[in-house]
Formats: sequence, structure tokens, C-alpha cells
Amino acid sequence: MKKTILVVPILVLVWGTTAFASMEQIKIYKEAFPDAKPKCITCHTDALPKKDDGKHELNAYGKEVLKQVKEGEKATAESYKAVGPVENFKAPEEGK
Repeated sequence: MKKTILVVPILVLVWGTTAFASMEQIKIYKEAFPDAKPKCITCHTDALPKKDDGKHELNAYGKEVLKQVKEGEKATAESYKAVGPVENFKAPEEGK
């Protein structure tokens, strides 16, 4: 019982911090591109993290944004603006 009392708040804290970081980056992306509707899949290959490591793999857009970020810092609106909107990284539709 005592272990449960200790484990639950720790899990809530870890989960809440992860969710906040994602929402924080979505807000920053929207600051750079106000009309955009970003999702996790904007910068990552999967919408949800893998269970084993809890991290997403970055897609080409996410990797380019990461190149704009100084080590130990998070992406800013300027980072996203330097790379441009995610639409620039999508392959053109076939036949158009």
C-alpha cells in the first residue's frame, strides 16, 4: 500500500511532464505558423511513443528543426521559422 502511494504521484509527474513538453512544442509551432494545426506526427514518425523507450523517432522535418536547436535547449518559434512549415517537407502528390 505504501509503495502505491509513492509510485502513483511519480507516474503522474513523469506522464504530466511528457505531455506538457509536447503541448509546449505545439504552442511554439503555432506561434511560428498561426494558421497551422500541428500534431505529434508533424515532427515524429509515429503519433504515439513506443512503449519500450517512451520516445518518438523524428521524421525529416523534426530532424531539420533539431539541427536549428542549440545543444541542451528546446526548439523555439525561430527554430521552426528557419526550417519553414512542415508542408515544405511533404512529397508532392503524384500526377499533379
